[in-house]
Amino acid sequence: MGLLDKLDKAADEKKRVRAQKYMDGLLSFFEDSDVDGLDDVLSGIQEIADSGLYKKLLFAYKSESERKVDRVFELDELKQVRVLRLARENLHFGGFLTNIFSSPLLTSKQFIMIHIMIKYVHVIFSGRTSTWEDNLDILFSGLDEKIIFALDDFDKVEQNDLPEPTTEYFQKLKKLKWQNKDSKILYIKLTEFTIEIKKYILDYPDLDQVLGWITTYAVMENFFIINLAGCSAVNDDRSEVMAEDVVKAYKTFFKLLKTDVRKYKAISERVQGIDGYEEPLKNQGYLVCDKCNSHYKLESGESADDFEDKCECGGHLVYKESI
Repeated sequence: MGLLDKLDKAADEKKRVRAQKYMDGLLSFFEDSDVDGLDDVLSGIQEIADSGLYKKLLFAYKSESERKVDRVFELDELKQVRVLRLARENLHFGGFLTNIFSSPLLTSKQFIMIHIMIKYVHVIFSGRTSTWEDNLDILFSGLDEKIIFALDDFDKVEQNDLPEPTTEYFQKLKKLKWQNKDSKILYIKLTEFTIEIKKYILDYPDLDQVLGWITTYAVMENFFIINLAGCSAVNDDRSEVMAEDVVKAYKTFFKLLKTDVRKYKAISERVQGIDGYEEPLKNQGYLVCDKCNSHYKLESGESADDFEDKCECGGHLVYKESI
């Protein structure tokens, strides 16, 4: 081993030692915290890291950021997405001047992260980068509203049972504050913990990567979490975000990562007039049991949401575009 190799090895060992000490400090903080559900969040983070799902998510982001876009949605088209239109009309935009003169908890600019996170999960399950048609489904399927209003129960609610997104709802989001310093610190510590997990599963990459695409993704994930925490508070008719709201947001995040979002298709009434939209084909896909491999072909007009997710054999029914 040459001198440079020895120096590199020594630097790597020091980096790992520092990382371990930092991680120990974070775990000690969590042990001293008395927040209901926090242990479930820590276990959930560990689970998605150990399963390889977190690594898939990171590379879904990387592949999407590097792909050539075939077509982008125009601003007028994005305004047809109800939650994006209301966010833009009622929340601070989130630009530089906003950060100087005020520090809103939620901004319209970061609200799109809900759709972006759905897109990364779509990439994980499809095994490819997204197309314009995929993004049409992501934006107009109503899954965003299910996540906002039902959070970690988003897969259990029917679209017709959801409240309508309103100006009043987004005005409440605009006025949100942290309940106290402890709630905000818990959120910060969890974001620091997930950043360390990202470094760990990527084998502590070089600093230029950490300060580059890894940090960029981490910021997007944090926006997603704080948005959902804010929605949790407003859903409970509160003007302050509590630690329990952060826990709820992470549980929603974990649920989303394990959900095959390809089954959520654009609602035709919401995409009329968008150039390029075509009515779905009669073949809506299949529900396949992950235990006995039996399957059911969805008919035209049927959705996977119309059925229980359990097979008669006790297995779990998974949506597949084809078999």
